[in-house]
Amino acid sequence: MNRKYYTKEGIIRHELLDKEAYEQANKFVRKIKGRDGKPAIDSKMSLTSAQLRRFFNEFRQLEKKVQVDGFEKVKPLIKMIKSRAAYAANPGNRKIPESFKEFLVVNVDSIEQEKDFEAFMLYFEAVVGFFYGIPGVSNN
Repeated sequence: MNRKYYTKEGIIRHELLDKEAYEQANKFVRKIKGRDGKPAIDSKMSLTSAQLRRFFNEFRQLEKKVQVDGFEKVKPLIKMIKSRAAYAANPGNRKIPESFKEFLVVNVDSIEQEKDFEAFMLYFEAVVGFFYGIPGVSNN
């Protein structure tokens, strides 16, 4: 499954940076009923802000490399993120939830041109913003 970043006119889809980013961010958090009966976050099954930042910062570094070395030289490193996500989501390791691994895999698979990478970076930035807006998500 490939993500569609653009309309047929070549404009980035506004839903991607709004509704879809919001929905995606919420998939990374598993909510449970807290001791007081209020919704709480299941920290064992949810993405941590540290892991989100780790992957986002890695993509930011790749973005800088693209500006210096060009997209085609950096593309293999972008594709390699899938292996890092697989390792981090491995049941023996379990640093990231399966939902975050799937997000990374689907989007990395969708990046074929520099404009795809640019659109993905905007999308990922929107997801990060919405993630930090979820009540109970810490900035740790």
